[in-house]
Amino acid sequence: MEPVASDLLQNETNSALSSQSAAAAAPPPPSINDALPPELLLSIFDYIYTEMTQPLSYPYTTSEIVERNRRHALLDAMLVCRAWHDLVAVSPRYRTTIDVGIRESIGMWPKGAKPLGYGEAQRMFLKQQLAGSGEVPIQVNVVMDKVDDFTVTFDLLRSQAHRWQVFNLLTAPDSGMSEPIDQSQLEGLFNLPLPCLTSLHVGRCWVRPATGDRRRISASLQVDAPRLRALSCELHLAIPRSPSHLRYLSITGVHLENLQPSVDGLRVELDQLLELQITACNAGAILSAFSTPILSKLVVDTKTASYPVPQSLPQYQHLKELQWDDLGPDPTFSMFLPLCPHLTFFADYVVGLEEDVPLGVIDEPPTILLEIPNIRILRGKEEDLWPGMTEIAELFDAVPSIQRIRVLRDPTTRGDLENQTNEVRLLGKLREKVNVALWLEPWSDSKGLSETG
Repeated sequence: MEPVASDLLQNETNSALSSQSAAAAAPPPPSINDALPPELLLSIFDYIYTEMTQPLSYPYTTSEIVERNRRHALLDAMLVCRAWHDLVAVSPRYRTTIDVGIRESIGMWPKGAKPLGYGEAQRMFLKQQLAGSGEVPIQVNVVMDKVDDFTVTFDLLRSQAHRWQVFNLLTAPDSGMSEPIDQSQLEGLFNLPLPCLTSLHVGRCWVRPATGDRRRISASLQVDAPRLRALSCELHLAIPRSPSHLRYLSITGVHLENLQPSVDGLRVELDQLLELQITACNAGAILSAFSTPILSKLVVDTKTASYPVPQSLPQYQHLKELQWDDLGPDPTFSMFLPLCPHLTFFADYVVGLEEDVPLGVIDEPPTILLEIPNIRILRGKEEDLWPGMTEIAELFDAVPSIQRIRVLRDPTTRGDLENQTNEVRLLGKLREKVNVALWLEPWSDSKGLSETG
């Protein structure tokens, strides 16, 4: 007998129900959490988190800090499954970044701001961050012009000063200066022992003197951070009491004669400093104040020639790289250059800041090399130097160790050139001795190999 339609339907239904029952009884397929032991998963998370939270290389901007901290370093992992989310969320080792004002800088108010008020919500969020990080070393970012109450915020941060590993005092990228704070408040933030601190940035905040008026001052700060390796100061100067581990120092807009309290006669021994960057400062005053016997890289972006000239400067036996912006003859540069007997790289502008150079000056000769009396004495020449390839050749003759020269302006193509053929000839002969790059040219050696940099 042929089966009727109702029988076929019943058979299909029974088969489907049987399959569902079997599937329900079967164990779930293995997941990655079954394959990876918790210890191995934590080691993977540790590696990713460490790489994603490495301190940015100096010099960096507030915008870069804000962009770095827009999202949790392990957010992608937290979105995979509930188990991974909970593992990251409850572990202090993945909550080491403490932000004050970062969220507000990108238009996000603190959670609970509506019922609690902006200030109270910000402070509650800070307390939660500090509590969630346990006792592990922390990276602290404070955007000064987004702080509601300096006194309470600084007190909370000071209570954990023994855990600071990185501390960045910032101003928002869209504002030139923070709201004014008292000099005593800024000094009080750093007058505790900071045993873990390895990196410190003091940004361009508005500090008013103890008199209470709104006059802006530049503050000098004593910092007790024996493990400090990188220090960046803008407008204010942090002076490490134990600078034996400092490797990198950046000073921007700091005029030593204006600092309060006064640092008249300042002399700081930086025995291990390898790199010094001086921006919008009197380079001579900074070089005189800081002793750097093993300095290997100096970047000077002064914005103007350095006056007054220091009475004397030491030899820089270990200096290999010098970048000094070309703003015309600079007597401090003239004094400094012959003191670098092992220099291998020279650029007459700050490499990496090409976009900030006004294009209208590129047709001018390399004027910083026009008057170098020490070089003339070394070579026994008294004749005047003519702007162009002659100065670059003099530079090489004065410091024969130089292997690479990068020049902002091409001296063979400038508009007032009277003898272009001779200039091109001099450039060719110089390139037989040393690697010369003009403006944004890539490096190329005499064997035809090339690299950018």
